[in-house]
Amino acid sequence: MATSASSHLNKGIKQVYMALPQGKKVQAMYIWINSTGEGLRCKTRTLDSEPKCVEELPKWNFDGSRTFQSEGPNSDMYLVPAAMFRDLFCKDSNKLVFCEVFKYN
Repeated sequence: MATSASSHLNKGIKQVYMALPQGKKVQAMYIWINSTGEGLRCKTRTLDSEPKCVEELPKWNFDGSRTFQSEGPNSDMYLVPAAMFRDLFCKDSNKLVFCEVFKYN
């Protein structure tokens, strides 16, 4: 049975990157349900400071034609933060942000 290339990588390298200081910056991973309603999508942005409540998080957008969530000349989709949690998978004050998705109109 063949093994994946990643199984041969040094597992300690991740710890080097996880130990890098972030300062006051925060990684916020925006998470939403895809167009099928069965899967999740996400993307991460860097914020200058830690948000204290969901209302402090900026809205964001993405191209809905790439995810089959929108068609036509304006395929912009908007991510509106609905809930925020501390990211238990990362250190410091990083956040998981669950979002609602809206079309441009």
